[in-house]
Amino acid sequence: MRSYKYLKKREAFTLIELVVVIVILGILATYTTQMMSRDSRSEAINHILSMMRYTQNLALHDKKHDRDSAYWQRSFWRFEIYNCKGGSGIFYKIGTDKDYNSGINRSETAIDPSNGKFTFWDTRKSCPKNSTDALNAQVSPNIFLTQRYGIASVNFSACKLWKSAQSSSSAKHIGFDNYGRPIKSFTRSKTPNYSGHVIKDCKITFNFKDNNIKPFTIIVTAESGYIYLQENPEL
Repeated sequence: MRSYKYLKKREAFTLIELVVVIVILGILATYTTQMMSRDSRSEAINHILSMMRYTQNLALHDKKHDRDSAYWQRSFWRFEIYNCKGGSGIFYKIGTDKDYNSGINRSETAIDPSNGKFTFWDTRKSCPKNSTDALNAQVSPNIFLTQRYGIASVNFSACKLWKSAQSSSSAKHIGFDNYGRPIKSFTRSKTPNYSGHVIKDCKITFNFKDNNIKPFTIIVTAESGYIYLQENPEL
């Protein structure tokens, strides 16, 4: 009878026990959040590095020189960052301006090798609410940097920034010639020249919406075009 009464008394936790449980849960929550942050950051780094190198590889295997056109340099393969309409996010586009009209339409964009979909989005449209929106079945969800990876902004250093003719948003790009060398200021070129070759290392910094996630910077080396993560050149 005494043991039964003792057990009845122990049905509730003491204040100390509750505090200990809360502390443990807090530690676990912090650890889980940090792990998720690292995973999001690592996933973004690996994907963007791969796609920039993919752009360079397309340039290496697709010589764009055209003796019959003064505009041929416009068709260099390029990796571009755009703002979606209304500040709903940012996305990237990989393409070549085949018709020399400065812009890149869907038929001129590269296919994402991971899913066979276009790396294209219209700057006149808002970004989808999430990267797996079923309405965008022909568009690779990987291009939506905000929705997919939580990236809020991208800053270019030593790479040309120009105003898009399609919208008031600023487009940022880096292109590559058929030797894989980084090029800037070529999208409006009217005469064949190589003045757009990058002479300083191009630094592209990606910032996250979550301030607890550390930004990362990708370097595109001048002349050689070597692309690497600043904090870990072996990646």
